[in-house]
Order: sequence, then C-alpha cells, then structure tokens
Amino acid sequence: MIPPHAVVIPFGVPSEGRGLGIGLAALVHAFARTAGGGVALAQLQARQPDDRPGGPSTPVEAFLSPSAWKEVAGRGDGPTGVGVVVTGAFEPPMDGEGTIQLLAFDARDGRTCAKMDAPVDGEHAGARLVDAFEQLWSSLGGELRGLQGLRELGWDALESVLRAERCALHDPSRGGPYDRMAAMLHLGRAIGDAPGARYPVERLAALALEIGSGPVLDPKLAAASVRALERALADAPNSVDLLEALAALMLRMGQPREAERRMNVAIAAAPTRARPYAILGQALRAQGNLDGALAVLQAGRAASKGDPLLSIEQGMVLAARGDLEGAGAAWREVLAREPYNPGAFARLAALALQAHDLGAAQALVDAALAAREAHPDVFRSAIPLALSSETEGLARASRIRRLCERVLERLPNDAAALLRMAEALVVLGQRIEARTRLDQLERTAPQSAAAADGQVQRLALDDPRAHTELQSVLRAANDAAVARLGDIAVRARNLAMAHNAWHGWLAVAVAERRRSRWTVARGALDAALELAPGATLVRIEMARCLLALGDAKSALSQAESAVALDGTSPLALSILARSLAAVGRTAEARETGRRVLSMKPDDGEIRDMLQKLQQKPRFAWVRNLWARRI
Repeated sequence: MIPPHAVVIPFGVPSEGRGLGIGLAALVHAFARTAGGGVALAQLQARQPDDRPGGPSTPVEAFLSPSAWKEVAGRGDGPTGVGVVVTGAFEPPMDGEGTIQLLAFDARDGRTCAKMDAPVDGEHAGARLVDAFEQLWSSLGGELRGLQGLRELGWDALESVLRAERCALHDPSRGGPYDRMAAMLHLGRAIGDAPGARYPVERLAALALEIGSGPVLDPKLAAASVRALERALADAPNSVDLLEALAALMLRMGQPREAERRMNVAIAAAPTRARPYAILGQALRAQGNLDGALAVLQAGRAASKGDPLLSIEQGMVLAARGDLEGAGAAWREVLAREPYNPGAFARLAALALQAHDLGAAQALVDAALAAREAHPDVFRSAIPLALSSETEGLARASRIRRLCERVLERLPNDAAALLRMAEALVVLGQRIEARTRLDQLERTAPQSAAAADGQVQRLALDDPRAHTELQSVLRAANDAAVARLGDIAVRARNLAMAHNAWHGWLAVAVAERRRSRWTVARGALDAALELAPGATLVRIEMARCLLALGDAKSALSQAESAVALDGTSPLALSILARSLAAVGRTAEARETGRRVLSMKPDDGEIRDMLQKLQQKPRFAWVRNLWARRI
C-alpha cells in the first residue's frame, strides 16, 4: 500500500518536445488513482539567472531526482503531505523509436517504489505509453482509469493529444486552462489523423462544453470553438459527442433554436443518451418553454434510466419557474445517488448562499470535509459556504484549511485555495506557513485576483499599522464628504507610494472619480494594475472611468477581464452589462443584467438600464447615463 498522497512531475523531454512532458503529466494527474485518492500535478516554475523577482518564468519539465525534490519541497514549491513522487523522461518517437522512463520514489526518504523503462515506437505509441504507465501503477498498488482510449493512437495523433492536454491544463495565473483555443486546434488535428479514435473526439467535446458553461463567454473563443467542432464533425460525422458540444455552444451564443434542431438529430441517433435531452431542455428553457423543457427531461429520464444530468437541468427549469424548493429537491436527489456530483453540489451551494440557509450550508461543508476523493470543484464550492455560514475563529479557519488542502492535493498551485489557506493559517497562528503560501501564490499566479488579495494579506502580516491605514483611507475615499476628497486623495497617494500598495492607488482613483477628475483617476488605476493585474475592483473602477471618458470599447475589455477574474460577483457583472449596452450589444446586456438582478434584486441602476434598453433599441444615451451615475 502506497502512502496517502502522490504527485507527478512534468516529465523531462528534449527541447524540440517542450510541452509534451507537461501533457503526459496532465494525463497521469487526470486518470491515475492511488490508495489515498488522486494524483496532484506539481506545476513548478523556473526563472533564468538574470530574471528579476516577479519576472516571467517557464514551466519545469525534468526528471527530478529524490534530492532535487527535497530541495523543491523545502522551498515550499511542492504540495504538502506527499507520500510518493512520480517523475520520468520521455524521448518521443519522432525519428523512429523513442523511450519512456518512469520512476516513483518515497518523498520522505527517496527510496525507490517502482520504475519502468520501455521503448515507444511510432505506430503503437499510444499502446506503449499506456502499458508503461499501467505497469508502474500496478507496482504501486494504484490504478489508471480512462487512458485506454489512447491505445489506438499512433504517434502523430498522440503528439497532438499531448500538446492539447498541455494547453488544456489549469493555469493558476489565468484561473483556467492555459490555452483553450490551441488545445482545440491540436485535438482537431488528432481527429483528422485518427477519425475513428474515441479519445480526441470526447476530449474536444468536453473542452467545448467547458467553454459553453463558463461564467462569461468569450465571443472569439466561442466562434473558434464552433469552427473546430464543425471541422471535426466533417472528419467524424457520426459523433454525438461533437453534436452535443456544438449545440451547447450555440445555446450559449444565443441560438437556442439551432441548438434545439441539433439535439433533435442527436436524440434520433442516440435515443438512450442523456446529454442530448438535457441540452434540449436547456434550449427550450432559453426560449421560455418551461413546460416543454420538463416534458423533454421526463422523456430523457425514462429513456436513459435517470441520468443525473437530467435531474440537474430539471432543477434549473424549476428554479426558472420560481420553485426553489423543487429545484433543491432535484439537486439533492442527484447527491443522494452521487454524493459528490460537482454540478449538483455547486448548485445546492449557490442556492444555500442565495437563501442564507445556514443549516444547508453547514451540511454541505460537512459533506465536503468527509470526502476523501472528489472533484476539486466540490471543495471549492464548500469554501465560500464555510466563510459565509460560520463564525470567524479557530474552528472555521481549521475547516477552511482542510478544504483548501483537498483542493491543493489535486491542484498544488490553485490560486484561490492558496489565498484562503494563507488566511486560515493566519487565524490559526501559523504566520510563517501563511507567508510561505502567499509567496507561492505570488510566484505561481501573479496575474490572478487571488494574488492581488494576497498582496493585501501580506502587507497585513508585515506591517499591520500600514494595512490599517490603507483600509481606513479606502473606506474614506468611498464614504467621505466631497469636500474632504482632495485631502484623502493626497493621503492615499502617499500611502500607495510608501508601501507599493495597489489598494492605495485604488483609493486615489475612487476619491478622484468622486471629484469627476476622470483622467487623474485613470492614471491612478494604471498604477494599481501595474502592481496587481488581477485586482478585480481596479478593473471594475477602470471600466467605470473609461465609460465616463467615452471609451466604451476599452471599458468593455476591462469589464470582461473583471468577470473573467471573478465571474460570480454582481458588481463585475453589473459593469459588464453597462459596458455591453454602451457598445451596442443589447441582447447580451439584457441577459447579463438579468443575471445581476437574479443575484441582487434591489439593483435599481441595472433595473433602470433594462427598462431603457427595452424602450430604446439604440442607446447612445447609455454612456452619458452611466457617466452621471458612477
């Protein structure tokens, strides 16, 4: 029996194969299981010798010896609680035959647990790699799930898959995949090379479904996804997976009738498959046909023997009807059968937050804490529930730390989990470890919203008095009488410069904005973004400022960045709705505005905007309206 936690290091590859080592490690991370759960992926970063602190870094792909791992772990770059480290080297079969070398060793004493060395030929590259990993994992007492689809791939298709997996891997600085568009292009190439293979088709469909379900849709990425799916359908015309993904994207792009048409075709081709019914239900819901949606979902439940996807969508339809009790019952039904279904868990968590249901929130937190192996989204959903439903103190901090540990076991550099972990450690009195986590956050995800908040937390640790002063001046910038704002702006500027603090520059901008000194406010916001590109509040304030200055296009870019950083925030969605209206994207402005009102029904400004959009299809008035109000 292996120790409870394992981690895989991106494998060493030759320079011309850069990225393949990360792709291989990503597959292990996704599909390997040990006696203690999943396998974390250590996304290590290396800087050039002449790089300045905080400068750009590159991902490490290397065969890591036990002594090198000990050094990495000592710096705090590796995940905690590791029992086994898996490392290796891969020589791709680009010019004939390649090799795969694998080593698993005990993280504590460097003892070899298992090793494997095997040739990899081009024609059977997928099968050779799967065999090597299976032999290593069987020696460790673990198992691999889902890799069998790679067996049918030759090297050309497998190389495209590995590069796609590298691009699809979670990037802490982006809060999402490293490069979804590139991932889809690579998978499309793999489908062209091996149109009958299941893995590339299913993976491309899964990526497209993720794009369609994100908090904000990138129009360019969505259009590129549609093109990739249509090209893949030309190569694999009988793939229901690709049809489902295409319909889901069309639905998100505001084309529910086209999505409905595609899913009727899919249901005719695969009448017992659940997802087409679920997507068809979504399409009918989007058209306001709630009775039709419920009828489709009922038919799907009968045909597919009650797939959880259908119950989750049934809850969404009931919520659209205003039946929150029925929606909650549908999602609880899913959890009764699959206790850690991430979709149902996340929706129940959102419902508990919306209803301020402390009992439901604490029950969900308890369930997450009891899970040894679950999707990271389950633990992510539980963290805000614990923060909102429990009294601040040692007990809450201890529970949040445990939830963060669950996330970091699978995603060692997850930005939000690192921040929440550091905050919990401060409350628990573990200040040195908290600072280590904040340093890791700044090093691995400097562009993230969590890194911006981490800068504030680090100042609170290093200089509590300065932290208190900055919090005070930011409150004053928002709340003080207009006559005092000039002095407040001067004080905030001095603090920002003395402590290199982005929230000091934000205070300057807020004070100057309230004095209608838009250009000065914009300059302060530029300074804040240089220090903390992921500061969501700064992005929101910048969008407000740009709207007032008449630059609606740039305002929209800032608003989209704010939503990408914090897609669940009504404040970020509100400025996005205003910016969409200002550039003439009426339908999207209405949809986003309605989302804001569903979370914040008393937002009078958004309600007024929706009324005006209904009255005036053309809205040159929008820029001036928001310039007056912000």
